[in-house]
Amino acid sequence: MKTVVTHSGGFHSDDVFAIAAFQLLLGAENMTVVRTRDDEVIAGADYVVDVGGAYDHSTKRYDHHQNGAPVRENGIPYAGFGLMWKHYGEEISGSAVAAETIDVRLAQPIDAGDNGVSLYTLRGETAPYELYNIIGSHAPVWGSDGSIDGAFLEAVKTARGILERCILQAQAGVAAAVYAKTCYEAASDKSVVVCDRAIGTGFFVEYPEVQVVVAPAESPTEDTWKAKCVAVEHRNFATRVSFPEAWAGLRDNELATVSGIEDAVFTHKARFLFVAKSQESAIKAAKLAK
Repeated sequence: MKTVVTHSGGFHSDDVFAIAAFQLLLGAENMTVVRTRDDEVIAGADYVVDVGGAYDHSTKRYDHHQNGAPVRENGIPYAGFGLMWKHYGEEISGSAVAAETIDVRLAQPIDAGDNGVSLYTLRGETAPYELYNIIGSHAPVWGSDGSIDGAFLEAVKTARGILERCILQAQAGVAAAVYAKTCYEAASDKSVVVCDRAIGTGFFVEYPEVQVVVAPAESPTEDTWKAKCVAVEHRNFATRVSFPEAWAGLRDNELATVSGIEDAVFTHKARFLFVAKSQESAIKAAKLAK
């Protein structure tokens, strides 16, 4: 049985997610969580995270509050979760690529918030409802006699569920990237890549020749094919090509008449998406995108 120590008192996203990650690493049934600031207890622990004033992987200590705590190359400081994930993320998630994906999508935002680094600009008084809000909602409400340690464990349960889903998505992303490469390499016309499984166009941004991806709809009950234009870069809505302006926002018969594609179903008003009832029609539309 391993002892994992984190700090007592109020809890935050970084210590909660760090403990959730340790549960995935060690097995929740194989570890005891101790919340304390007692130096003697900390010294005797197998793992220590977000408390203790030391970062040393050789002794399994992962705090970030001391001077000289590490900072990522992009300027985001590590917090307890990020330090733990840095060393165990690959083992937990199954690959270096999946671990890096989790660091970017989950650990870095958590670490940034814990270190007082803002990732957004407020518009008036409106702010995103972030993970720390979700984790913090588990805390006993003011004036109640709820257990802070019990609330912490409930928060860990929530964090573990989120982390497990993030890992599954990251693992699927690794597999999808391999599939996208296979489709790209098999395409005779690299500007229009045809896939026989639903896949996001984001996996093709790294291939500059690809303009449109043709694939079946995500739900098999839809029984349609989609032609989607590829973005110029990640996190950018601008696409390399667009479907004809005359098709924008049209559906069914009206779209079929204008486009000359009999089984046309829909064109998004932003002209990045065309839907048809057959693969052949989706390919035809893709070749007309400019």
